[in-house]
Amino acid sequence: MRCSNEVVFKGIDERAGGVFKNDKGQEIKYDKAFFVRFDEEVEGEYQERKVKFSGSDSGLYSRFKSLKSYDRINLVFDIILGNNSCKATVVDFVQLPKKN
Repeated sequence: MRCSNEVVFKGIDERAGGVFKNDKGQEIKYDKAFFVRFDEEVEGEYQERKVKFSGSDSGLYSRFKSLKSYDRINLVFDIILGNNSCKATVVDFVQLPKKN
């Protein structure tokens, strides 16, 4: 399922892949990922949000890097529904014109 929302872009961060040990002593590996930070307007107030996408999607990362802070964008997500979960992953965006 796809959805989109108009948001205010704030920045993008990169998290390197790595390994850590959980509370049971098991090694857990995680892949590189990118995190998009943005403000979403909810009932007249802005709330900062953060979502991630695959660290292998360097094309989308490059497009985000070309944005400036506080650019308005329409952020597009894939929504994946599981038995007990709902996951939103960024797949695209469209830059919107500045408001007058």
